[in-house]
Amino acid sequence: MTTPSNSDETTLNSIQARLPKLTRDFIAEHYPQHISVVHVDLLTRHGERTPVAHRIPEISPKNWNFCATGNLLHQDFLRSVGRYTSDPDTSKDTVHQWQNHIFKRDSRSGGTVFGVSSAEAQHPNDSSQSTSATCGFGQITDLGRQSMTALGAHMRALYVDTLGLLPASLQSGGGDDLYLRTTSYTRALESLQQTLGGLYPDPPAGSQTLRIHVRPSERDNMFPDFNCKNMVRQLVRLNTQSLERVADEYKQLYEDMLKIPSLKSFFDKEFNSGKARVAISVLDIVAPMRVHGLPLPEGVDDKLISRLSHMAAAEYLHSGWDMAALTRMQLGRLVYELAGKMASAVETDRANTSIQQPRFGIYSGHDTTLAPLLAAFGYNAAAHEHRAPKDLVWPPFGASIRIELLKDTTTPHPTVQPEWEGSQADSTANISKIPFEKRIRPSSVPDSLYRWLPRRANGRPSAQMNPRATRDYYVRIWYNDRVLRLPTCRDPGAHHSQLGPAVCTLDGFFKQIARFASSDKETRSECQTTHSPDEPSRE
Repeated sequence: MTTPSNSDETTLNSIQARLPKLTRDFIAEHYPQHISVVHVDLLTRHGERTPVAHRIPEISPKNWNFCATGNLLHQDFLRSVGRYTSDPDTSKDTVHQWQNHIFKRDSRSGGTVFGVSSAEAQHPNDSSQSTSATCGFGQITDLGRQSMTALGAHMRALYVDTLGLLPASLQSGGGDDLYLRTTSYTRALESLQQTLGGLYPDPPAGSQTLRIHVRPSERDNMFPDFNCKNMVRQLVRLNTQSLERVADEYKQLYEDMLKIPSLKSFFDKEFNSGKARVAISVLDIVAPMRVHGLPLPEGVDDKLISRLSHMAAAEYLHSGWDMAALTRMQLGRLVYELAGKMASAVETDRANTSIQQPRFGIYSGHDTTLAPLLAAFGYNAAAHEHRAPKDLVWPPFGASIRIELLKDTTTPHPTVQPEWEGSQADSTANISKIPFEKRIRPSSVPDSLYRWLPRRANGRPSAQMNPRATRDYYVRIWYNDRVLRLPTCRDPGAHHSQLGPAVCTLDGFFKQIARFASSDKETRSECQTTHSPDEPSRE
């Protein structure tokens, strides 16, 4: 692994997400006229926030006064939540409220994995005072709101103004084209609100009311379920493997931080070297301080923050790429759902009917939403390992993954057949019986996707599997400002014949994610936990 260079731009890039500049050359290169965008799923990490708890009081203030606008908006948010959940406690704007969730009974604990998160008393040298702009811990700040609005504005510039995937206004039906999801964390929902504000700014009176889908924690597939006992065991084991793989670099980082007096007492009290997540715990304090312009203590500089961000990825992401079961238990149900929606989008587009299906999905989540997805997209089965980009760091504030479904009826499909394509199962029922590592498409992809004869006048599906049924469809994945090149899509015949491995065939994309997509039943089995019977989600 390499350590990013010590510069302001590099450091901020490692903790704040970048987006590509939509120049004429960029559009011409990535969106040529013969390729159309059919469907997009945007998965995000929330905007800049305060630390999730008051920790390391020697360097971190008790009062973070960066929420002047946010606190005013939050009052309306709490009242809305109170009406929706019939929870009178949501009317109380307290610091504790920020650590709660939209549903009162929600309780998530990552303590076994991420360490202690108890609040500390204000340090004698901390002169910060509480004001009307004081944020709660874990709250999205005014800066974070601006970042998410900018993300929405970028999506508008690309998918509304340039490509025309979405209509120009909510009055012209834009809401029907959107599917909106968020975890039950306050900062995630408010990040989604800001993203929508950038995508459709200043909606006129009488515009559509948008429906935001939220699920209670036990049904939420956008956040790891820490009641999954097997997942927690593997996460703890993952940390040990991480230290073994990057032992020298990690040891040096740890020793360098121990030389900083304000951090040494923190480690002495909370951490056992070799067993705790050092980098990610410190990053959660110093990254918010850096992006909000707070003075950093002596010894904590941009170079150290870049190293922390890089090593946090090593702790939680890089080494986990050999553990497909862990990725499945974390986000396998979400991958399963996304694959099903992708298949449905193809069927809707192919049928050319008036049936309305959302063309743009926004999923507002967390770093722990994006990190397992990056692991799934980076898995290299041929090498029996995952290879991360050398400059990959912990998913920064405002980070995003965009999954684009593309259509090209002009460019000839690759004539080479991937060696795995011939093993296509005849039916979804058969796929569910195949071991994950041998599957070439998720079981959420229906048989009807491949039983289609486009020349049939009546449009009815064929009784036989048609291997050419998806030939016009491709998938491209963006992570912030760059395209991810999925390992499977580098195979001959698994990518666009002109645009190369950056644009996967639909089947190549399905092959890449097949081992990571699991149904609710399969996830419960791997987790070895008993969930309550299915109940209606709040959608």
